[in-house]
Amino acid sequence: MEKKILIPSNFTKHAWNTLVYALNLYKNIPCTFYILNAYEVPVRISLKRNHSAELEAAKAESEKGLQKILQGLNFRKENQKHKFETISRNENLVEAIQEAIDTHNIDLILMVSRGENVSINAAFENEISEVTEKVEDCPFLILPEQMQELPASKREIVFPTNYKFPFKNKEVAALVDMAGNLKASIRILYIDSDGRQLTKEQEQNKEMLETYFYDVDFSFHKLTQTTVTTGIHLFIESRESNFLALYKRKQGFFSKLFSQRFKEEIDFNPKVPVLILKELE
Repeated sequence: MEKKILIPSNFTKHAWNTLVYALNLYKNIPCTFYILNAYEVPVRISLKRNHSAELEAAKAESEKGLQKILQGLNFRKENQKHKFETISRNENLVEAIQEAIDTHNIDLILMVSRGENVSINAAFENEISEVTEKVEDCPFLILPEQMQELPASKREIVFPTNYKFPFKNKEVAALVDMAGNLKASIRILYIDSDGRQLTKEQEQNKEMLETYFYDVDFSFHKLTQTTVTTGIHLFIESRESNFLALYKRKQGFFSKLFSQRFKEEIDFNPKVPVLILKELE
């Protein structure tokens, strides 16, 4: 089945690298890549006469940048089944992304985070946090700024959960899909911070994940006597895992899986690409 992938671009080198990463990620999959540039031209009441000219100039610059990307893609032939469409919008980024999702039925959004780490914490104000917090009904894959290539081997995705809440099949579909595309393993990680046995409900939710991950390689893991964030970091580092998947509830990342009692647990900025799964109605 063809995938529809949305890639916001501000025409930087890192935005181009994200696009190349997406081409490699879906190297053997038929895809339509939607390349989005969002720009904002605010209306200034005192300068209404100039607004139309400013809008036309910004639109022309946006469309020129998108056409330049298409020209660059002409030199890449990873997959003849890859198609590309461009979207230019005079809107803020959140609105433009949500409109693209609703219009084109997007399967995944790829974005790049500034710096070596992926800053996804809503407790701090940045573009990635705002977009992943406000955009609904679509998963994200957030890349560190310098990430350009897929790991050559031993690909595995760490998926932490406390088993307290049931998942819908379609909420983890992007994780299963990514594991299949990458031929990667899923390592389901439970952090037992208080030494309690799983409740009956937790056991049922755990068993449900087994049915969802039936077609991919997966395993269950448990860490004790550590905080959630420290445990995830240690697990990823000790195994040299390549990816992290997080399930984002509408209440926010840290309201259920993470505790906000300690600053250490709020400061969560992994160095691997992060797949953000969204809670769906």
